[in-house]
Amino acid sequence: MPTARFSVIAVSDRGDDVVVWARPEDGGDDGDPIGYVFQTKGEHGDVALAERASQLVHGTEVVVEYVAIVKDWNLAGGLSTS
Repeated sequence: MPTARFSVIAVSDRGDDVVVWARPEDGGDDGDPIGYVFQTKGEHGDVALAERASQLVHGTEVVVEYVAIVKDWNLAGGLSTS
């Protein structure tokens, strides 16, 4: 599973999933945000992981394991903070 390292710009808790928003590593502040989705239900659901993601704040440095879904959207499978 690939990993991404980034600084959180926003978090959206939508009930069945949490989206952590980041800027592309090579895009600086001008690029469109990329969403890393943490699901609470379904095959890849992990309530505890989604809860941890929902508590992240702007500026937190994180490392996320993910699977690309479509451009600028990724299904997250792991999360660590530094």
